[in-house]
Amino acid sequence: MTEGQVIVLGRHGHDLLVLDGVLHPDTGVTPARLLDLLRRAADPQSVFGDGARVKGTYAGAYLSAGPRGTRLLAFNDHLGVSDLYAWIDGPDRAVRHFAVGNDFAALLGRVPATARLLDERAADAFRVLGATVNGRTFARGVRRMPPGALLAFGDGGVRRGRSWRYRFDPAARDFDEAVHHCWELIERAGRRIEAHTGPAGPALLGISGGHDSRVTGAACAAAGTKMTGYFFGERDSGAARAAEEVARVLGVPLEFPGRNREMPRYFDKSVRLQPLADLEWCKYLPGRDGLVAGSGALLSGRLGDHLFSDKGHQPEEGPQGDRGIAEDLFRELAKEPAGPSAAEAVVADITAELSELGGSGVQRRRGFNFQSMSTTVKQGGLFHTFGRAPHFSVFEDVDVFESALDLPNAWRVGNRFYDTLLERKRPALAPCRIAVPATNEHKPIEHWLRGNTEFARHAEQLFDRGEDLGSDGRGGTAGQAVDAILAGRATRNEIHQYFRRATIRAYERTHG
Repeated sequence: MTEGQVIVLGRHGHDLLVLDGVLHPDTGVTPARLLDLLRRAADPQSVFGDGARVKGTYAGAYLSAGPRGTRLLAFNDHLGVSDLYAWIDGPDRAVRHFAVGNDFAALLGRVPATARLLDERAADAFRVLGATVNGRTFARGVRRMPPGALLAFGDGGVRRGRSWRYRFDPAARDFDEAVHHCWELIERAGRRIEAHTGPAGPALLGISGGHDSRVTGAACAAAGTKMTGYFFGERDSGAARAAEEVARVLGVPLEFPGRNREMPRYFDKSVRLQPLADLEWCKYLPGRDGLVAGSGALLSGRLGDHLFSDKGHQPEEGPQGDRGIAEDLFRELAKEPAGPSAAEAVVADITAELSELGGSGVQRRRGFNFQSMSTTVKQGGLFHTFGRAPHFSVFEDVDVFESALDLPNAWRVGNRFYDTLLERKRPALAPCRIAVPATNEHKPIEHWLRGNTEFARHAEQLFDRGEDLGSDGRGGTAGQAVDAILAGRATRNEIHQYFRRATIRAYERTHG
C-alpha cells in the first residue's frame, strides 16, 4: 500500500482494496486504517464501519476472499464527489448479476442493452427540473448511490448502508468567530490540495470573477500552489475584465481557451464521455483540453455558492412533511409544465430522497439541493478531465462543507457571510474592490446561438425537423424551435427546454 497517491492498491492476506481518490493526510487515516474499517464492514455479521472518520475524495471496492466466502464492498466518499453507480439485477436478496463503478460512461459499456434503455422517469425529471432525482440516471438499470454509500455483495444478496449522512447542527459560534473558523478551514483545504497536486505542473484554476473562484484562488495561493487561470467566454465582456483583475491580484496568468459561440462543436465529445452532461455546459470540457495537458490538477469553486451565498438560503416557512416539501420544491424548481403522471412521479422521487436526509424542513431542502441539484451541475462536464488531471475544490473538503452547513440560514441572505469572508480575510479580492458586473453579458445563451450555423448543423443530427418537442408546453416541432433560436426569437427558458431534450436525445442515440 502506498499513502498519498490518487490510486491506492492494498493487499492484506486475501483482501484487496482498490481506491480511486485521495485520503487527506492530516486526518491520520491511512489506507491501512481504511482497509481495517472496510474489512469489518464486509463481515455480514457486523454493522457498517465507522466510515465517517475517513475524510477525503474517493470511491472504490474492497474484495474479501476468506473462509466465510467471497464478498465485495463498493463504496463512495462523503460528498459523492467520486460517484458510485450500480447495476443490480434481481431483488435485494436474490442478486443475479451486478456491476459497480465510479465512471458512468465506462459502466454503461459493461451492462446489458436492456439496462441502458432510457429511464423515462429520469427523463421527465430532467426535462422539468434540469436534474435527475433520487439517484436515477438516464440508464434504466443504473442508479447513482447517495453520498457515503456502502454496497456489500455476498451470500447471493446485497446489503445497502451509509457510512455518513449530512450533518445539520446549529452554529455554536457567533458571526465573527464563524468567519475566522471557516477561513482557517478553507486555507487548510488549500494545503490539502497542494499536498496532492505535487510538481506535475501548474494547477488550472477556472476564474469567473465571482466569489467562488476568488476564495479558491486565495486559499491555494496561500498554500504555495502554482496556478494558471482560465476564463471561458467572450474576452471583451465585463465578466472577463473582472476575471483579469482577480488573476492580477492573485499573481497568476490568465488564459482564454474559447468563446461561448464555439460551444456547439463540442456536443459529440461531451455526450460520449459524460452521458448525463447538460449540453449547455459542454463547452467547458474540450474548450479547456488544450490547457489541461500541461497541468497537474484542475481547481474550481464547485459548491461554494451553494454553501455560502444566496443560493444556500432556504425559506423558513412552508410545509415540514417530506411530501409537502417535495411538492413545494417541484413548484419552485420546475422550468416547464409536466403532465399529471410525470409530475406525480417526480414528486414521489423527491419525497423518497427527502426521507433519507432527516433534519428540519430547511435542512432537508438544502440537503436535496446539494445531493440532486448541484450534482447535476457537476455532471455537466465542468469538473471532469477524464483522468488527465484530478479535480479539487476547497468547498468539497469535508470539514469546510460541514462547517458551512452549520451557518444560520439568515447569514447567507444578500451574500452577507461570503462578502464578509473576503473583506476581512482577503480585502484586495473583496467585491467592493473588484466589482462583479450587474449583468453577466458573456453568459446569455440566446446571444451566442443566434445565427450560429454550427448549432444548426448539430441540431439536425439530433432531431428530425418535424419531430414534436412540445418545448413550450403547447407543442411545436424541432425545426420550429431551432429556427426560433437561430433568429433570436426564443426566450432563454425555451432554449434551456430545447437543450434538456437534446441532452436526452443525445443519450438515446449514443448509449440507448
